[in-house]
Amino acid sequence: GISVTTSVMTFIRDGVIFNLLDTPGHEDFSEDTYRTLTAVDSAVMVIDAAKGIEPQTRKLFEVCRLRDMPIATFINKLDREARDPFELMDQIADELALDVAPVAWPIGSGRDFKGCYDLINDRVLLMGGERTEMDDPKLADLIPAAQLSKLRDEAELVRAACPEFDLTAYLEGHMTPVYFGSALRNFAVGHLLSGISLYSPPPRSLP
Repeated sequence: GISVTTSVMTFIRDGVIFNLLDTPGHEDFSEDTYRTLTAVDSAVMVIDAAKGIEPQTRKLFEVCRLRDMPIATFINKLDREARDPFELMDQIADELALDVAPVAWPIGSGRDFKGCYDLINDRVLLMGGERTEMDDPKLADLIPAAQLSKLRDEAELVRAACPEFDLTAYLEGHMTPVYFGSALRNFAVGHLLSGISLYSPPPRSLP
């Protein structure tokens, strides 16, 4: 059984059944919390964009790492003031010894948060629900010129400086794909779920 300290959500999305097990975000970990992590096939590491990696996140990560579990990273709360995304990438790589492969890149943060650039599919996902191409002229009407120029510069830098997402490395637990968004405003959660559906391993039998 699963302890009441762990909440479970089951739903169907695009024909795929998801079973999401949410471990507590506080420091009072129980054996049930760790037992939960031994029952899942992959994990999503949620990081506060302002706080970065917190002690309890590191504890849970260490349990996942012992099992070489595939881990996707969701950097949350971009609709609030946030740390520089490159700084967050460096923290994940340095403190958790993971190869970091952004599959999306944020367009601003806080009040200036406009959305994300989907690096894999080369499309811009905007807070209002619009989806368009990076070279679409109407982007100039949706994103301020300075911010759009910065996005293009950063996207080029990310492609040059960060490794491309490698499915085998992810499945072996050595690389984490990184998503950016805001769970509170339900932005980019769908992008994350699509990635889990595409890349995460299917359920396996457990003793």
